[in-house]
Amino acid sequence: MDGSKGGSAARLYAEAERSFERWEVVKDLVDELIDLMLNYRQSGHPGGSRSKVHLTLATMLSGAMRWDLLRPWRTYSDRFVLSAGHTIPLIYACLAVFNEAVRVRHRRDGDPRFAFPDGGRHALTWEDLLDLRRNGGLSGHAEMEGKTLFLKWNTGPSGHGMPSAAGQALALKRAGCGEVKVFAVEGEGGLTPGASHETRNSAWGLGLDNLVFLIDWNDFGIDDQAISSVVPGTPQSWFEPYGWKVVGAEQGSEWGPVTRAVLEAARGDGPAGAPAMAWFKTRKGRGYLKYDNKSHGAPHPMNGEPFWTLRKQFMERYGVEYEGVDGPPPADPAALRAQASRNFATAMSVLGRDEEMVTWLSDRLLAIAAEVPERVESCKIGGKGAGLFEDARLLDFRNYPDAMWAAPGESQPNRAALGRWGAWVNSFARREHGRPAFLACSADLADSTNISGFAKGADGVEGWGWYQREKNPDGVLLPQEITEFTNAALCVGAASVNFADDPKTGFNGFWTACSTYGSFSYLKYGPMRLFSQLAQDCDLRVGKVIWIAGHSGPETAEDSRTHFGIFAPGVTQLFPEGQVIDLHPWEFNEVPVVLAAALREKAPIVALHLTRPKITIPDREALGMPSHFEAARGAYVIRDYRSNRPRGGTIFVQGTSTTDNLVKILPELDKAGLNVKIVAAISPQLFRLQDRAYRESVASDADRWDAMAISNRSRRVTQDWIAHPLVAQYSLTSDWDDRWRTGGSVEEVIAEARLSPGAILEGIERFVRDREKRLARLRGILDAASK
Repeated sequence: MDGSKGGSAARLYAEAERSFERWEVVKDLVDELIDLMLNYRQSGHPGGSRSKVHLTLATMLSGAMRWDLLRPWRTYSDRFVLSAGHTIPLIYACLAVFNEAVRVRHRRDGDPRFAFPDGGRHALTWEDLLDLRRNGGLSGHAEMEGKTLFLKWNTGPSGHGMPSAAGQALALKRAGCGEVKVFAVEGEGGLTPGASHETRNSAWGLGLDNLVFLIDWNDFGIDDQAISSVVPGTPQSWFEPYGWKVVGAEQGSEWGPVTRAVLEAARGDGPAGAPAMAWFKTRKGRGYLKYDNKSHGAPHPMNGEPFWTLRKQFMERYGVEYEGVDGPPPADPAALRAQASRNFATAMSVLGRDEEMVTWLSDRLLAIAAEVPERVESCKIGGKGAGLFEDARLLDFRNYPDAMWAAPGESQPNRAALGRWGAWVNSFARREHGRPAFLACSADLADSTNISGFAKGADGVEGWGWYQREKNPDGVLLPQEITEFTNAALCVGAASVNFADDPKTGFNGFWTACSTYGSFSYLKYGPMRLFSQLAQDCDLRVGKVIWIAGHSGPETAEDSRTHFGIFAPGVTQLFPEGQVIDLHPWEFNEVPVVLAAALREKAPIVALHLTRPKITIPDREALGMPSHFEAARGAYVIRDYRSNRPRGGTIFVQGTSTTDNLVKILPELDKAGLNVKIVAAISPQLFRLQDRAYRESVASDADRWDAMAISNRSRRVTQDWIAHPLVAQYSLTSDWDDRWRTGGSVEEVIAEARLSPGAILEGIERFVRDREKRLARLRGILDAASK
């Protein structure tokens, strides 16, 4: 940035002011495309799309935002998050107009600077508007993929875009690239979710002066009541008390005030470390002949009178003639699409026939793109740091230092291993690559959940420490409060920022981790869900996020049932296969192993389930139990069948106290003649990634049907290991009586959950005793099915 941000804003305004007349034409074309696409699709959101046109075009054309229309993947472009994701027709219309100018220019002059890269695969043109909200066409809400890589997050659910934008700004700041800005557009209705409050606090606390919110203040959402009738204050009072710089425009649909506000927020002077917000007073449905909440999500009837009234205004202003004026829509779908196509082409002809306008707009877009830096000299994760995630040693758990592991007989909680591993991976990254691997945060539970380890040193390497906006901007542990939703969104937002030279093929950025109690896991699901969708379809590579469900299970005993993670951690399963890897290490030494194994895979999210109490580290060799390294396979045999006795069935065991208590009674099983196969159920996803021979050796189809499960969670969320209702009938889980557990000491609560050593032994005895009855029932079921 130049030495005077205020001077930059003034200079850019003077340049922009000379083009306001041209901006007005662009605005008319954007309005027209919004109306046409919603008319012919009869779906979408006209009101907010129209009210945001001025603020969006001023951001795109004034120089406030440095971006590249043709190459939206460029590493150091400013980033744009449409937090009000339902207003996506606005962005589609803007991109279609801009790309038409570039396309016409290239056809006219043959200048290669205006050619679409990759054969136009990433260029959204007006023809794409014909498939708005159709399968395989343009999405009904904002998505960062394909032809909309201009967008830098998937949005639509209210409140989800803002904290993710803050996470992106954080990644840029922490990487030393704070000159790259993140712009987020929202309406005041979108400020009412709790995540808005959390983001306003967090953005100030993290010193995100590269974050710019643009707020469309139009006083209406979907329902009839005005927002001002239930939410007191103004944008100024909504943001200034949080330490933000606030500017605004009372005339939010006039180029002068709007452009001044945008530039002042983005390029003007402000307090050090303060994020900025610009508000714009508008009318929802501006110029649409349907206003306020009535314009929110319902276009005019197709080819109805209001639609043609607006088209006649455009026809008169620009001397064009639409097809079918004042007539009803064609009944035949093909004829309707043909009419829509011809009318889109008519609208765009206003631009195509105006050579001076095409030249100005295409030149302006390239001039803005030229402002995007190829390199940021202050970047802290380039050079040798760029190769961190290609360094196989980071996840080579078999060669981790001896200090990583706890010795047999030690008493350790498995959560402590997260802290030890976190300290080592970030210390390794510092020593070998001069940068951290992870940024981390918790809901005021950093030490409690041991995520604070990421900030500590290991192997003689100094730890990175807490992130502090002034004293330690190189810290890695974010000072977050009880903001689980926003913490998750910060992490996924940060992980989506890719500093690689070619972000389509490689990733250089930050992996992240966030933690809270397992019982509160649901508070993190929304941001994780959107990140998973983005990672699935985005053309650019993204990083990974560790979602830590700490203090899970009934082992959080003294805190009582308000804090038990028995049912709630099941939300980590609500993803398509391959999008998340769930990890349930039962003891300390399995934690580094399964983390490394999971992070090697493609899944963008790793859900780590940990518990509070200490247990004794098993002497695996003495017990005849496989090495803790076998946990990397997702499941392994703790105890196989004794070859000289009748088999009693397979037991899948998951969880800390459950597995520990089962290990304690291993000698009793032989004494009682209970010949069962015991499988440690660590990660269903890692297990499914193993070769078929291994899977069959550990848990064949026959094993799964002749089985019971033992888990510190509920039956419902243990379904990966429960193949049949008959298996569930014999399984031991914390909800055995379909009631919430209460509270007390660990021993008391485990006993109430019927997961004590004695209760487990009784359950296994019943399971083995009834084996012939169980198998007979299975045969009866198969016989009945075959009739």
